[in-house]
Amino acid sequence: MKKIKFIEMKSKDIKPLKEKLWLSNNKKCPLLGIDVELDKMALDHIHKLVAEPYSEQKGTIRDAIEFRANAMEGKITNNWQRYFGADKSKHPISLPEYLRNLADYLEKGAYSESGENEVYYVHPNEVPKPKKVSKRNYNKLKKLYLIDLKEGNVRKKFPEYPKSSKLTKDLRFLFEKYDIEPHN
Repeated sequence: MKKIKFIEMKSKDIKPLKEKLWLSNNKKCPLLGIDVELDKMALDHIHKLVAEPYSEQKGTIRDAIEFRANAMEGKITNNWQRYFGADKSKHPISLPEYLRNLADYLEKGAYSESGENEVYYVHPNEVPKPKKVSKRNYNKLKKLYLIDLKEGNVRKKFPEYPKSSKLTKDLRFLFEKYDIEPHN
């Protein structure tokens, strides 16, 4: 039976091991698949709780990966534990299985229905909200209108600012007439 040995590294040992792993990956990040300078690499390791003993999956080095990829890996792993708990027996599937499913899901793209036309549904959060009439531009318009009113060029009462802030037909006409944008 093979005996397992754990070498407790010191900070001075990080750079030589990081460089060794970087060279073994042909100076590429194994996650991104691109060339990365050594100073942009991080020595990725599997975190463990202080009270836990070392194991192949606790406290050990995985590889040298690009520092942003390392940060993303940490966020994914930490959030997996946050939302599904640290007790792996209670997880519906493993994190690697979930990530493979997620990749397939993202590549699948949007739901659509085929027929005479292909139909996609836009989520209500993504539907553009109508722009509100700018109070500042409304006041500019009102000043110009009042000048025209004093000179006798207009006879109608100036429309009130709409309670909903939506552009009314009367206001649209006046904004176009005075060449002012209704929105900022």
